[in-house]
Amino acid sequence: MQIRFTDQGISPVVGTLLMLAITMLLIGVTAVSLAGVPNPLKKGLTADVELELIEGGIPNEIRYNENLITLVHNGGDPLPLENIKIVIVGQGSSYTGVVAHGGRIVNGDVQVTYLDLCSAGKETHYAKRNPCIADGYWSAGEVIVLNGDDGLGHNSTVSVQVGSITNTSNNFGLKKGTEIIVKIIESPSNRLISSCDTKVMAAKKS
Repeated sequence: MQIRFTDQGISPVVGTLLMLAITMLLIGVTAVSLAGVPNPLKKGLTADVELELIEGGIPNEIRYNENLITLVHNGGDPLPLENIKIVIVGQGSSYTGVVAHGGRIVNGDVQVTYLDLCSAGKETHYAKRNPCIADGYWSAGEVIVLNGDDGLGHNSTVSVQVGSITNTSNNFGLKKGTEIIVKIIESPSNRLISSCDTKVMAAKKS
């Protein structure tokens, strides 16, 4: 009996293995190239935020620190403080310059921007007024109260613009009886999470 050896079965096996290797390589390259592409279907932060109350007024009717904005997180995702921006738009005023040295109150269209909700970069009473933010999140059931003097001090993360004037003291008053819009925005994507509006109630003088 004569036994013969042949390599006819080797070529198909080698070809199959080679094709499998190429396929795996292409899958790996595709996965790496797509890793940095944002997914348009990826869910962003969602929350139901209610503008419960705005109490305020402008000098000389009321002081800036008597302007209070009460916001309630009614449900949804816990909002990380460093990724949440608040924009307040309406009629009001701010102070520009230095008191008794050419400083003055300016009135008009006001835009107040809280670049984040962290206590850093805000007046010290902000953290005391909002103990719920100590864990780094604004969660369902929690209330945040903003104040007209939150932006005072150096390295402020609150900016106030009146009309075209941007060099303000970053404090603000909101004109009573006017409509104010408050937007909760996810940053850095600038995606709108919530928008609400209400009229400014006259603040009680302290």
